[in-house]
Amino acid sequence: MEYVADRIHTTTTAFLGLTMQCARCHDHKFDPFTQRDYYRMFAFFNGVPDRVVGYNTKKAAAPFVAALTPTQEAEQARLRAALAVVDARLAERKAQAGADVARWEAGLSAEERVRLARAGAAVRFALDENQGAEVRCSVDAERKGKVVGTANWKPGKMGSALEFDGRTRVEAGEAVAFETGDKVSIGAWIFPREAGAMAVLSKIDDQAAYRGFDLIFESGKLAVHLVHRWPDQALKVITQTAMSLKEWHHVLATVDGSGKAAGVKIFVDGKAQALTVEKDNLSGSLKTAQPFRIGQRSASVPFKGLIDEVQFYRTELAAAEVAGLARGELVGGLMAVIDRPAAVRTVAETERVLRYFLETVDSESRRLTTERAAFAKQLAAGEEGVAMTMVMQETDEKRTAFLLRRGQYDLRGEAVDAGVPESLPPLPAGAPRNRLGLAQWMTQPGHPLTARVAVNRWWEGVFGVGLVETVEDFGTQGARPSHPELLDWLATELVRTGWDVKAILRLIVTSATYRQTTAATAELVASDPQGRLLARAPRFRLAGEVIRDQALAVAGLLSARVGGPSVKPYQPPGLWEDVSVERKYSYVLDTGEGLYRRSLYTYWKRTCPPPGMTTLDAPDRETCVIRRARTSTPLQALLLLNDPTYVEAARLLAERVLGASADADGKDVAACVRRLYQLVLAREPQAREAAVLARVQGEALARFRADPEAAKKLLAVGKTARGVGSDDIELAAWTTVASLLLNLDETITKP
Repeated sequence: MEYVADRIHTTTTAFLGLTMQCARCHDHKFDPFTQRDYYRMFAFFNGVPDRVVGYNTKKAAAPFVAALTPTQEAEQARLRAALAVVDARLAERKAQAGADVARWEAGLSAEERVRLARAGAAVRFALDENQGAEVRCSVDAERKGKVVGTANWKPGKMGSALEFDGRTRVEAGEAVAFETGDKVSIGAWIFPREAGAMAVLSKIDDQAAYRGFDLIFESGKLAVHLVHRWPDQALKVITQTAMSLKEWHHVLATVDGSGKAAGVKIFVDGKAQALTVEKDNLSGSLKTAQPFRIGQRSASVPFKGLIDEVQFYRTELAAAEVAGLARGELVGGLMAVIDRPAAVRTVAETERVLRYFLETVDSESRRLTTERAAFAKQLAAGEEGVAMTMVMQETDEKRTAFLLRRGQYDLRGEAVDAGVPESLPPLPAGAPRNRLGLAQWMTQPGHPLTARVAVNRWWEGVFGVGLVETVEDFGTQGARPSHPELLDWLATELVRTGWDVKAILRLIVTSATYRQTTAATAELVASDPQGRLLARAPRFRLAGEVIRDQALAVAGLLSARVGGPSVKPYQPPGLWEDVSVERKYSYVLDTGEGLYRRSLYTYWKRTCPPPGMTTLDAPDRETCVIRRARTSTPLQALLLLNDPTYVEAARLLAERVLGASADADGKDVAACVRRLYQLVLAREPQAREAAVLARVQGEALARFRADPEAAKKLLAVGKTARGVGSDDIELAAWTTVASLLLNLDETITKP
């Protein structure tokens, strides 16, 4: 319920400039909104499923959609079209291959007949060692596994078996690995002793959104996971019937390579099981650096019981073949099938021979299969680099919303349908009563609020205060617009241009009003101290993000890269530990470019936001904040003087000035001061200003000559290496001057 209330607050405040949250417990005391209006809006968001996200920092809330660039979208469409063409050719070749199969069977050499008589699993861990802590693959001696924990050998279904006590597992490297588009079969004999979650076979990374695959025992049922990123890019099917405990069962899963739940089958004791599909949105690679494991995932759900005869096939076994495995037979001996007349072979036997011919003998099918694998690999690689963005979705079953008396969840009143406040225009004709319809309602051309609220916030961003000063409240308790006609015109322009944000911002910043000087006569200041009449250009303290980015930019440090993951720039140590559970999460400082990216990309932990931003009035993002406060405190000055970001920026700025001056040894103080002003303030210094900075530079020079260690300590701040050839004393003195200039009121204030 609180999630829904937060969404109403955020949506109505950000897009409509309303205080709808005031109508949660009773009718709004000032604006024309009833409590019923509130809960009708509540109904729009009541169908959004709320998932709990744990402390796994590598796992975000689902669902996701791919945020493809036009180039990526075109490339993926090309690859999918190419895959469709290849699949059609493979199907055509399969339909035409009957005569070729017959000729191939008739022409088999003696050597080929022997090899076909031995054909079988790609990987087989029989677990018949009965001693030691190493298990061997009976198909390929190079593939071995190591028992981690205590190796207890017991009588098995076929020979010996390995006992798993919750602390034992087998790790076998890359012995078993496959990708989304591969046809495979994987299974084992198991003797489960408990009904809880237990991994039978896996190659999965619990700490990386569960990427990989597994065959897992869940409450007596058997499940298969194929995961690129759980839960939004994953496939999961689970049997509908539970197995009995403390007896042997043969379990096996087949995958047809389609990446769809319909292409996965689970067999128990040789019989195909009815499945429940829990996830069916797999895309992307299954590749993970985690080893193939028997009896556990990478860090969870250990198996308790016995496991025997682990087998992996690089093909989708037929039902008859699986049934044979459950009877204790080994899949192989293809020659025995070929020796039978075609007329008396079963459908499964005919399919098996045809599949073998196409996959290993027929040059055209092998060429097409290789071509398909290349396209699939390109598609998976492209999907790997695609940015994902969180979205909302509706629950399968519609939830009923109720008017809650006094806002209490347990005091239900009448049921209400989704709808908009009666004092505002109705939903457009034909609009659905869901979030899509709400979006269509908010963006209809005649809506009295959405466009006005939007342009007012952009105006505030440029001028420091909105045409309506209370950007978060357009109700009766909000401020009156200072220029109502201008607000109306900008709103209509926004709609006319097709909601073109750049066009409106360009219109504002190229206007004669914005291009005025900030200078004002005493009479003008007296009559309009806040500049609300727009008779002069705005002047206000920059946002914390802009102050940091500006310092990095003038120092030549700011990265111009666009997009990418969040970064962790300088921050005092120990803050994350103080607010994390069991002090288990630490802030790991980035290196290289990550330290100098725009503040937009700074990693934001809401329980411990970046102190350099909050000191400069950035909100903590715990709740929706429309209008930032602007304060002026001693702590802000201390931050700008001592934070490693600004100290390092001052040093690099000093190096930049010294390197560009006419006299590289720094004796031409006037030239260096002039260059500093040009870089930081984009103007020439006045004579009085130049004299002050020259005096500061001289005093700093004398101080550092008397205390060289202080100079070295100052220059050691920051990860960027020192420039070659600079003198410590000289550079430290100019770093002090550069720091002073970065802290000027003129520097951190919008001119």
